[in-house]
Amino acid sequence: MQSSQISRADGVVSFDRDGFDEACAALMRLVVQDGCPDALIGIKTGGLHVAQSMAKAAGYTVPVLAVTCRRPSTRYKNRMAALKKLVTKLPRPLVDRLRMVEHALLTRKPRPLQPDDFQFDSDELAILDGWLGRAGQKPSVVVVDDAIDTGATLSRVLDVVARCAPPAATIRSAVITVTTPQPWALPRYTLYRQQLCRFPWSLDA
Repeated sequence: MQSSQISRADGVVSFDRDGFDEACAALMRLVVQDGCPDALIGIKTGGLHVAQSMAKAAGYTVPVLAVTCRRPSTRYKNRMAALKKLVTKLPRPLVDRLRMVEHALLTRKPRPLQPDDFQFDSDELAILDGWLGRAGQKPSVVVVDDAIDTGATLSRVLDVVARCAPPAATIRSAVITVTTPQPWALPRYTLYRQQLCRFPWSLDA
């Protein structure tokens, strides 16, 4: 069952550092209602920031593991970095509008997932596998990301974590926002639905 806290707002929700930490603390509270996880697995880059902030708000020591999952649209976003730095000089309402147009273009016609669409960091997977091997037969982990668009990345990471984990492991997922109505993978916990968010590290922040 999916758990959410905040309904959709108009435009783009922008987080400063304090607001971001408050959102991560709220997300962690949703998670612990169903049990305290033994570890958080942050999907780089944004998901790792969220996981680290959630861990600080947890009230107990919870390890944070990193997983890098690169996908085709990442290369497109990297090519847009220089342009986005110029865009930030524009009025914020216009920047928000450009963000919404970009999102619509990137998510308009998601193509079927292919196994070779994603690249993982082998060293990070080795660390994850080692931690799971020491965590006993029933570890509880939460895979964390900042935002879900198509859900392709979260779906792939959940598959990889499930293959590494023992059969009795509890694997949940949590994100700040889900930006599309029907992604391939829905997180168990989210703060926003169908909402674009601007994070402190965003290129147009």
